[in-house]
Amino acid sequence: MKKVVLITSTYNGEKYLPAMLDSIMAQTWPALDLFIRDDGSKDSTVSILRDYQRRFPEEKRIILVNDYTGDWNNKGAHQSYHTLMHSVSRADYYFFCDQDDVWHPEKTASAVSHMDKYPDHMPILYAHNYYVCDNELHVEHTLPDRKSVAPEEMPAVNLANVIMTGTWAGVGMAQAFNHTLKRLTFHAGEFDRSIAIDCWISWVVAGMNGTLIWDNTPLAYYRRHEGTYSCGNANGLAKYRDWNKHMVRHCNNIVNGIHSYNKLYGDKVSKDRQAFLKLFDSRKRVRKCLYPHRLRNSLIDEIAFRLLILSGKI
Repeated sequence: MKKVVLITSTYNGEKYLPAMLDSIMAQTWPALDLFIRDDGSKDSTVSILRDYQRRFPEEKRIILVNDYTGDWNNKGAHQSYHTLMHSVSRADYYFFCDQDDVWHPEKTASAVSHMDKYPDHMPILYAHNYYVCDNELHVEHTLPDRKSVAPEEMPAVNLANVIMTGTWAGVGMAQAFNHTLKRLTFHAGEFDRSIAIDCWISWVVAGMNGTLIWDNTPLAYYRRHEGTYSCGNANGLAKYRDWNKHMVRHCNNIVNGIHSYNKLYGDKVSKDRQAFLKLFDSRKRVRKCLYPHRLRNSLIDEIAFRLLILSGKI
């Protein structure tokens, strides 16, 4: 049986954490390890984790990484996940999960069956559709159907668009990947710890010509609540402030990501991708603004990003 590892970072998650843990315990895949790093919670999150450690069946384990590292400091979500990626045991497949989402019982088994169709030596990233819900898990919508990208199709993928979009391969809670991609992504060298790792792993699989499996079956409930960062939940001036925070974070993610990517993979990608990385790792605003390939999917976003480039944000 293929070994499966789940990875999550918790922080003040007492309200929704039990539902997530119940859904992991209910997975039809018979054996898995859930590696958790608590990021300095001030509520009862750790007590809940201790309780579920005792309740989980023997073949499904919760491993609280802090118990081994002794580090209970608040690092922020990105750095906490960076720490986790170097703390988990070796597995065939790895899954990200969030503390406030709920998994369909067949999620793990379905993902494994899809990834098993490809050879182990190939970098594989899997992502599934999901239900977007309110805080009570009332379903609002799912995502439009998307197509998978086979290895022979990946060289034609526009790396600039992949990096600028951010969610080209879905969000972290819907992603799974094999050990080959983990090694290529997280053990090729240090990259800036401000970079979102779900973005980073999608950039690597695209630039290094792996495969992206997109499963159009909704296999989790993505909960949007008062603690979720989303400008869609605000109005008026608050909505503008949230949008501005999101764009600042997104721009920093792109700038730091391109610099780290160029350093680690610049000599391993195709020449057209090398040219993109070198240009956008420079301060040549005008040349970047005139980059002849599409950066975003919609025309409005494209114009906005060109303006961000001219202003020096990207």
